[in-house]
Amino acid sequence: MTQASAPPREDSVAQPAGLPEASLADSLKFVALGLVPMLARGLFSAREGMVKLMATLGTDARAIAAISAIRRANPGQGARLLGGRIVLLWGTDAIREVLDQSADVYASDAGAKGKGMCHFQPAALTMSRGEEWRDRRAFNESVLATSASLHPFADRFVAVVADEVGRLYFADGLTWSDWEELFDRITLRVVFGDRARDETEITWLLDQLMGEANRLVGLGEGDEYFEFYGHLERQLRDPEPGSLLSRFADAPQTDTTRIVQQIPHWIFAMRNTLGANAWRALATIVASEDAEGRALEEIERADLADSADIDALRYLEGCFSEAMRLWPTTPILGRETTRETTLSGQKIDEGTQVMIFNTFNHRDPEQVSEPNSFKPERWSGGERDYRFNHLSNGSQGCPGGPLVSLLGKAVLANVIGRYDLSLREPALDPSGPLPLTLDPFATSFATQPRA
Repeated sequence: MTQASAPPREDSVAQPAGLPEASLADSLKFVALGLVPMLARGLFSAREGMVKLMATLGTDARAIAAISAIRRANPGQGARLLGGRIVLLWGTDAIREVLDQSADVYASDAGAKGKGMCHFQPAALTMSRGEEWRDRRAFNESVLATSASLHPFADRFVAVVADEVGRLYFADGLTWSDWEELFDRITLRVVFGDRARDETEITWLLDQLMGEANRLVGLGEGDEYFEFYGHLERQLRDPEPGSLLSRFADAPQTDTTRIVQQIPHWIFAMRNTLGANAWRALATIVASEDAEGRALEEIERADLADSADIDALRYLEGCFSEAMRLWPTTPILGRETTRETTLSGQKIDEGTQVMIFNTFNHRDPEQVSEPNSFKPERWSGGERDYRFNHLSNGSQGCPGGPLVSLLGKAVLANVIGRYDLSLREPALDPSGPLPLTLDPFATSFATQPRA
């Protein structure tokens, strides 16, 4: 789902064109400190134990240090690694060049990502290129109302959020498992309708498939795959009015669209990605007396039953975007060249792996002012910036961005507006430096209703 408007560039440093070749030692260090930990953590479903271990070992800090060293030795838009088999980018112009051509020249359906995603959504938009991509993009944009200022069902969706937040039960504070259940219910009701609220086997099966996809080898269409898609097909037979599925009939589609294959990405983008982003935003807001006060003041002026009022919560939107910048749920955007091409003035062979390391670019001290601090106001300019790709940019930018923003703000507004929260763990200082890893499993809040 597409990211919110990005802040204007801060402290930008002009970089020369070209992609020099990094040394073998630096290339191997990047693989060991950047790629291996990402695979160990889980490409599609976070492994709780590995997330905790990576936070303890400081793997993100080591990866950033390794990339910084590569850039110092190879000034420019990026560098070629391992004899050109990998291209690592940090320059805004080169990143834009790749992302604007992601549906054709720089495909996202290859490499480790493609292999894993084929296990649970082989014909999804994110796995498409060329005419297939154009066909499926039109369908996704129609259902998700990408170009609309508000989704036609926006009022119903914010009512769903308010209802589900009102049902939260805090036995001993608010934990990640509570939050996952909240987003389970919201996702099922938004995608399939209210009667699907308890159809949690759908999200459970997708979780199983995504967990299996982490291993990247020995994958195939097993019983869980067919059971999962059986659930989706049954939901499509009688779509509930006011659900995303009810918009399918009027959306442009052909046999190429494979409409049922478009659904899984929406499920995990809402349940997993949006859930984690909103959780980290909540933690950072609550940790800052100033941020919580400003957010609460804005929330109290709004009618939370009115989707237009929620959409207008600009400070809260800045908090949400800033949390996504600090802790992108997609640490690396990977692409593969579909043919020989030229990137930043450098000839690139077909089959080259092109990598945009979000964890580094989002906190790049040479390009981002106060990169380790929580600064929601940096998003007030509204200018798109290709350095920040927590929800991607360019042709493969997610078509559900406006809907993600609306749902994220609706959840945060209802939770902050109804409950007085205090962060139990971890200890966060929003003025910085904030940790490079914020483990959702180890984050919790003490709660009580607001007076």
